This record gives sequence, C-alpha cells and structure tokens, in this order.
Amino acid sequence: MHLPILSQLTGAPAVIALGPLLIAACTHSAPPQSSGPTGGGGMSAEVTELAIACRHDEALAALDQLDAAMGGSTSASELQRVVVLRNARDTMGAARVLRERNARADVTADEAVNSGTAVENELEMIRSERAARTGSRTCG
Repeated sequence: MHLPILSQLTGAPAVIALGPLLIAACTHSAPPQSSGPTGGGGMSAEVTELAIACRHDEALAALDQLDAAMGGSTSASELQRVVVLRNARDTMGAARVLRERNARADVTADEAVNSGTAVENELEMIRSERAARTGSRTCG
C-alpha cells in the first residue's frame, strides 16, 4: 500500500476501511478458478485444462499439489478429483472418492445431494470444450 494514503487515514475509520482489504490481501492465495462443481469456485484453471487435454495423471498430480498447499484435501478438491476420475472413465475411483467425501461430518445432506449434479455439469463443460477444440467429446 501507499504510505501517504495511510497517513491521511487515522483512527477507527482507517481500520474499518482497510481492515477487510488487508485481510483479503493476506489470506487470498487460491489458484484461478473456473465455474464448476463447488458452486463459487470450481476446478482450478490448470486442472480444467489438463482434463480437457485428457492428461488425467497430470490433473490428479496438480490436485495433489493443491491439496498439499492447502494443508489437506477439501470438499471442493475432492469434487474436482471426482470430475477428473470420471473424465478418465475411472468410475470406481470416482465413486469411492465421492462416497468418502459425502460421508464426512462437514458435508451436509444438501451438499451431498447437489454434488452429483455439480460433477455432471463440470464434466459436460469439459467435454463440450474438448469437442469444440478437437471434434471429440471423449478421450482417446
């Protein structure tokens, strides 16, 4: 931030005006997102591009890196993993990840119900984009 601006703002109004901005600037480190299975976030742009290109192992490795950077997997990253596995036609692996995600205590019944639709919507977006680029909706 520019210090002359800060020196002009004093007292409580400065804290009120700058507090949320400072907190957001210090805490926001998420990767770029596309619309997708998590409602507001979705899949990272990198994972989406890898899935469109049918580079599933690389997409899963990117998800592993995102999870490690976040200190562990989240409901959102687990849904991303389900999308990648479904895109790779690993339905058993995708079902396992989704079942484990939905069984956790922090996933509400509404989230569990909506997750299937969200995964299908993301898969459709990936397949449509692949078809636009390559002429084929499926990998290999």
